[in-house]
Amino acid sequence: MRTPHLSPRDFEAVLSSYVAARRGEGLAEGTLVYRRLYLAHFLSWLKAEGVDDLRRMAPEEVHRYAVALARHRYRIGHGEATPERELSPETVKMRLLIARDLFRWLMTRGLVLADPTASLRLSRSRDRLPRQVLSEATMETLLVAPSALTPIGLRDRAALALLYSTGLRRAELSALDLNDVDLTEGLVHVRRGKGGKPRLVPLGQSAAEELRRYLTRGRPHLAEGHRMPRTPALFVGTGGPGRRNQGGRLLPDGVSLLVRRTCAKAGLPHPVMAHALRHAFATHLLRAGADVRHVQRLLGHSSVVTTETYTAVAVKDLAEVHARSHPRGGGPRTRRPVRLDPRFPAP
Repeated sequence: MRTPHLSPRDFEAVLSSYVAARRGEGLAEGTLVYRRLYLAHFLSWLKAEGVDDLRRMAPEEVHRYAVALARHRYRIGHGEATPERELSPETVKMRLLIARDLFRWLMTRGLVLADPTASLRLSRSRDRLPRQVLSEATMETLLVAPSALTPIGLRDRAALALLYSTGLRRAELSALDLNDVDLTEGLVHVRRGKGGKPRLVPLGQSAAEELRRYLTRGRPHLAEGHRMPRTPALFVGTGGPGRRNQGGRLLPDGVSLLVRRTCAKAGLPHPVMAHALRHAFATHLLRAGADVRHVQRLLGHSSVVTTETYTAVAVKDLAEVHARSHPRGGGPRTRRPVRLDPRFPAP
């Protein structure tokens, strides 16, 4: 079905319409930000190459764009001393897949007759394993690092406990309201999961106790500085410069800052992202024998294939245990003394 008043020559209008359409289909805002950014770069590159009409896009241009991405270099930070980096193969592939999705969307609306990205041969790469999964001992250290005597400390302890107990993403934690948590039944209602999909997640007893302490002794002090009508947000922030937003919803970036600050306080050698607690949640469950499909539902994955990434981590961990402990595992171990039967002579 052709979209009226939308020209394949108007790149800005095409990009805005594409993003609006994918938003209407339930794509997460964070995902849309990156799609818009990557497609803006792609469309800008096309204009620089002399392509001003998406109907005239040829497969050759797509292949040249793939080469340009592979050769692209960028710097993090300022100054000539900052080393240049190249895009990872996964990032190049993701950008090309987003360009392909754009042309498939254009085809469904009759704005182009052919998909110039169809000839791209993108190898199916295996999902990358988490670089480092936090151990159970490290998690215990992290969870008790914030102070239990201050409102911010109580909030941080509750947020960390909830992330580890439920495996929520940072945006899902930020979006929680007071009525989304049932401490009596021990359930968390994630109403705005990835892709707009809701789910119910059980809440552990330890996390429930941290939440009770935060709700009774921490949140009232943090929320009282909010000038607007009282926020329904479960976790509230302390505001930015000038404290103008004190008592408002704790945003996803605030969750990341909370985790990094706690890592430093706990003495961890390297800071970790909030997503690391989700990795730890899934890996520790699987290591303890949880069924992968149950973990899939808890994490909110659409496909069990995504969840099976964590089974590789758990199996790798078990393999290391086997190597250390099995008599023929090949690793160092403590040998038990051989007890000879007194009925038989020693050799």
